[in-house]
Amino acid sequence: MKRIAIIGAGASGLFLAKKWSGKDDMKVCVFEKNKQVGTKLRASGGGKCNLFNTFVDAKCYNHSAFAEKLLLKVTPARLQHEFEEMGLQMVADEEGRVYPLSQFSQTVVDILLDNLGENVHFEMEYEVKKVFKQDGFWHINDYPIPFDEVVFASGSPANMIPKNRKNYNGYLTDFNISVKDFQPSLVGFVIKDYPKTLSGCRVKVVASLYQRETLIHSEPGEVTFKDDGISGIVILNLSAYYNRLEDKGDCFVELNFLYANPDYDVQEHLHKYHSLRGLLHPKLNELYERHPFDVKKYKMAIEGTYDLAFAQVCHGGIDLDEVDDHFALKKYPGIYVTGEMLDMDGICGGYNLFFAFASALLVAEW
Repeated sequence: MKRIAIIGAGASGLFLAKKWSGKDDMKVCVFEKNKQVGTKLRASGGGKCNLFNTFVDAKCYNHSAFAEKLLLKVTPARLQHEFEEMGLQMVADEEGRVYPLSQFSQTVVDILLDNLGENVHFEMEYEVKKVFKQDGFWHINDYPIPFDEVVFASGSPANMIPKNRKNYNGYLTDFNISVKDFQPSLVGFVIKDYPKTLSGCRVKVVASLYQRETLIHSEPGEVTFKDDGISGIVILNLSAYYNRLEDKGDCFVELNFLYANPDYDVQEHLHKYHSLRGLLHPKLNELYERHPFDVKKYKMAIEGTYDLAFAQVCHGGIDLDEVDDHFALKKYPGIYVTGEMLDMDGICGGYNLFFAFASALLVAEW
């Protein structure tokens, strides 16, 4: 009988436990450092759990070639079938974001935990500090049972306060593998010389990320102005592309507040009505009256991003060259890696959970 350890009871870990549930030739032990499972899964999609996207595009990941190979094996349709077989009914919105029909993340967690076989065991509030091989088996700390295989599924320190992410995934230090430092992704921007009077303002725009004169990425969406920077889904997506730049100097966000009518003649409007009160949010209009700006090209210089504590996912992790097509560590047979522990991140809209589930599915079937 094969004994398998899963480190982490997040999206990947729970999905694996469900897939291996009831297998007579397996004993599965899931190690989780928190008091409950699926912490980030419960928070996904604003508490509704954005499982994946029906329009997943490899170009929206930081390593598109790797994503393309993955999509040849696991498509959104295939993942949907997997969840339907578990009894989960889903619904997609107009942008392809797939949620449980209940629109409640707890439903997904419950489905993954429902009717698990006796071959699956959880060790809660158990922090894995060391993973090592001895006498042909893998060992976890001083746990009394050795394992034939181990799955690293403990995610990233995204959305964690500093004290909770200290030595996070520290057990990796004993492995001779390339690991890129985690950086916040899908996170808001801190802005230089920020006009604090805009705090609390929320507007729809076309937001564009530039580095000097080069357009990096552009898309429409809603921007939220905070105390010292900007956020909102469109800004989180821009941050994903920003974090992929090796040189992040001279980057700025350009906002077009006339997203619905980009050809509108602002000067003629001013001449006729003597203000932009009928065009702009009151706070933006107040700012314009004090310091006029181009409402179609309002530039905000990026000072940096918010801390990891405010990030939805991370950029960085175990280098993809360290794993094979089935997510096994090339240097360490019997060790697999899934989800956010790998240097793979995508934009908002279900891309990151899709990768977590898809990578787990390929490990489950290997």
